[in-house]
Amino acid sequence: MNNNGTTEKAQQALLAAQQLAARSEHPEIEPEHLLAALADQADGIVPGLLRRLSVDPAVVAGAARAEAAKLPAARGGSPPGESPRLRRVLQQAAGEAERLKDEYVSTEHLLVALAAAGDRVPAARILRAHGVTGDRIYE
Repeated sequence: MNNNGTTEKAQQALLAAQQLAARSEHPEIEPEHLLAALADQADGIVPGLLRRLSVDPAVVAGAARAEAAKLPAARGGSPPGESPRLRRVLQQAAGEAERLKDEYVSTEHLLVALAAAGDRVPAARILRAHGVTGDRIYE
């Protein structure tokens, strides 16, 4: 995973997502792993943002882990790599940082990108089900 251009908290969330995927024996890191990691980040910005939107971070993390648990597992092999869906989310987050003229991709950019990921991404559906959208995050 290329962490150049990301904040320390974003790097920690990406590492936690990778570790969650590895513990679950998933061959790829999916947006749901990342959402769970962001919502679980005790000293991170995302749990506070979710609380300000009247959303319990633990509920979001639990829903993301439940979605991730549905993914196929594969024993052995190499550590999990980024899935195509996660790569699109990361590209979207980088675009969001660029649009806002931020030097680094932060956890907030990752959350906005997850919220905007579209109906085919369970992480985006989880966020929308709780009323979390890019517009509401920026409010």
